[in-house]
Amino acid sequence: MDMLTSALKMLGGLALLIYGMKILSTNLKKLSGGKLEKILINVTDNPFKGLFVGFLITVATQSSAATTILVLGLVNSNMLKLRNAIPIIMGANIGTTMNSQILRLANISGNSWITFFTPATFAPIILVIGLIFLEKAKNQKAKDIGQMIIGLGLLFTGMITMVSMASTFGQLPILGEILQKLSNPILGILAGAVITAIVQSSSATVGILQALSTTGQITYATTIPIILGQNIGTCITSILASIGGSKNAKRVAAVHLYFNLIGTIIFISFIYTYQHFIGFAFWNNVVDMGQIANFHTIFNVVSTIILFPFIGLIEKLTILTVRDKKDEIDEDANESEYLSSLDLLDERVAKLPSIAIGNSVTVIGKMAKVSEKNFRKSMSLFKKFDSRSLEHIQERENIIDKMEEKVTNFLIHLGNLDLSNDESRKITALLKIESEFEKVGDYAFKISKTIENMQENNTKLSPKAHNELDIMYIITEETILNTIQAFEKEDKNCIIEIEALREFAEIKREEYKSIHIERLKKGTCTVESGVAFLEILTSCEKIIDHCLNASIAISNYISKENIITKHEYQKRIYEQNSDILRQKLNEYNLRFV
Repeated sequence: MDMLTSALKMLGGLALLIYGMKILSTNLKKLSGGKLEKILINVTDNPFKGLFVGFLITVATQSSAATTILVLGLVNSNMLKLRNAIPIIMGANIGTTMNSQILRLANISGNSWITFFTPATFAPIILVIGLIFLEKAKNQKAKDIGQMIIGLGLLFTGMITMVSMASTFGQLPILGEILQKLSNPILGILAGAVITAIVQSSSATVGILQALSTTGQITYATTIPIILGQNIGTCITSILASIGGSKNAKRVAAVHLYFNLIGTIIFISFIYTYQHFIGFAFWNNVVDMGQIANFHTIFNVVSTIILFPFIGLIEKLTILTVRDKKDEIDEDANESEYLSSLDLLDERVAKLPSIAIGNSVTVIGKMAKVSEKNFRKSMSLFKKFDSRSLEHIQERENIIDKMEEKVTNFLIHLGNLDLSNDESRKITALLKIESEFEKVGDYAFKISKTIENMQENNTKLSPKAHNELDIMYIITEETILNTIQAFEKEDKNCIIEIEALREFAEIKREEYKSIHIERLKKGTCTVESGVAFLEILTSCEKIIDHCLNASIAISNYISKENIITKHEYQKRIYEQNSDILRQKLNEYNLRFV
């Protein structure tokens, strides 16, 4: 029963260790407010900078997996090139070894002043400080700092628990037998890889090994293969995160795997060849927590030194492994291009809100372009009607619906997480924006159905009506394009253009309705053609209205304001830009005579 209790306590210590790392990493990323991602993007023009930044971020977040997933998300979003990601991953592998160097402090003993900095002494102090921060916090930032400090305290508390319980296992004869078998390089590497894959943390695996070293039964023969194995096992996190991602995301995971796999092969080849023919004098010596930490560091530093000059070759190897796929789908339907973008909306990326939001922006931008294309193709049916084009319009409408559903579900999932106020505000705006772009697609599809009915019933429009709809088409098309640019480029000038186009469209709509009534009275236009004319005119009007609604949300998104009403928005636009709006209306009147 004592042994069972000790085992449960040791598992509890491991859980605290992993949970502490997670809390520390999560709250540091929240405090950074997306700055970690920006740092990675801006400093990776130089491989040495990338290596250093990868090291620093991993030391700060206490997780190479977190850094690798961060890089994976940036590459998946096309914000970071694969080649620039490689040195960051190398730096992350070195950075993760600092965890074991910190955890070795648990083995410090004696009366030296340095014992004050051992986990047993300062872990409870850290927890108290973190609790004080949480209790006294007056804003979210202070709470995040408090939780980050508590995460650090839990990390060390977990290690203390594991070390204290490990002595109990040292009394078991079976432990010596197991450790003896793990000195076999194949079994040791396999054990290290499997344990790390299960706990999803190389630092935790090394922590377990360090805790067990206090029993006096861990030797270099056992330590080396297990540490080599855990470096392979840690790749499972990035591999799982890349599932469903783009080919470049999969290549990042492959880089992580190849780096650790090649490094392991180099070390195995050298160490066991030397041991077989000459032999290390220390091979069967007992190791302590510090020596385990040192080998962990040496392995990753030496692997990086050896492989750093071959970054280009590693990139080529991953490209050969994860090949580009040729797309055989009809270019006009272009279904794969749009639907493949949904791979960006992986719930695992939601752990990195700034990347998840960036990915959502990318997908919504593509959805907006599908809607614009459908409007353009629908209006082109006036000049050349064919059933094949109509089928493509239907296919794109289905794509828009699929994209809208996926984006909505992803943003709702993201909104339910623990986010900063700015991130929550962005998600609210994005939900509004993607909904408006989806409605643009709906009315574009409706236009195609109206024209299809005209074709079936042989309904014709007068040349004058055609000319009026051509003008309304240009106004609507420019409104859509300006809305897309305002969204993707965060261009405030486009927002002013949208309002000017909306006002001009309203003037032309009333003008065309009056002219249309006169045509009906004179009999130059049939009732059937008149109905079709009004339906298309109304669809264009609705599209412009939805573009305006999207522009309001985009304005809030850019200025980081809460959603305001249409009336407040238009009042502000006219107060701040009345001269510009008047000038643009004059330009439109001259252009569309």
